[in-house]
Amino acid sequence: MNIENLKRARENAGLTQTQAAQKIGVSDGTYKNYEQGKREPNGDKIVTIANAFGVTTDYLLGRPDAKEPTDPIDKLMTVDEMEKDLLREWLSLDEASRKSFLDVLRKIVAADQKRQTAASKRAAYLLHRLSRHKVSAGLGYNLDDDDNWQEAEVVETAAVHQADFAVEVDGDSMEPDYLSGDILLVQSTPTIEVGEVGVFTLNGDGYVKELGEGELLSRNPEYDPIPIHESDSLQCWGRVIGKTELV
Repeated sequence: MNIENLKRARENAGLTQTQAAQKIGVSDGTYKNYEQGKREPNGDKIVTIANAFGVTTDYLLGRPDAKEPTDPIDKLMTVDEMEKDLLREWLSLDEASRKSFLDVLRKIVAADQKRQTAASKRAAYLLHRLSRHKVSAGLGYNLDDDDNWQEAEVVETAAVHQADFAVEVDGDSMEPDYLSGDILLVQSTPTIEVGEVGVFTLNGDGYVKELGEGELLSRNPEYDPIPIHESDSLQCWGRVIGKTELV
């Protein structure tokens, strides 16, 4: 018996030593002795092992003309090699570890399905004025285009009924309050109070920022304030009164 081939065949079959022993009808100790070369199975048992592991008896005996079995995982249509490695790791786990992993996986899937179900039950609201221009939370975009608006279905909130228009955030300078991709609900007003968040055009660039004393402020501390000079052209489009998301 070629013990290296025996071990490789068992591993390729995705079996632990204990599982292999159960499959071929011997004790754990007996099978371990097979792999350690301390004991030789008889002819009938070699046939049983070969059938259990999906190899030939010639391969187990280490005959030079015996072909090494093809790893069945290599034949699978998987995303990449990492997925195949994960499958091999999975097959090497004992029964208790597999059960524990499956329990955790089922909980994750159930939680995700619950979240998706809850999201699908949320009422949709048709916004009639969503700007085609994203308003940057970090860098400026031009919002001065009265004709560039679109309709969009969003999750209905109390604020959507009070909003005059909406814009999508692009950038991270207002995190954690407003994330890139958030749909901001804006109430039109030419002025807002210091400390409020608004949508502004400063020298032709569009921003969502908190209004400070002579400056536009980010909520993300990694961004410096944007000073407002007397010579600057500043327009307030409105006050941010909430946010929503696309359905």
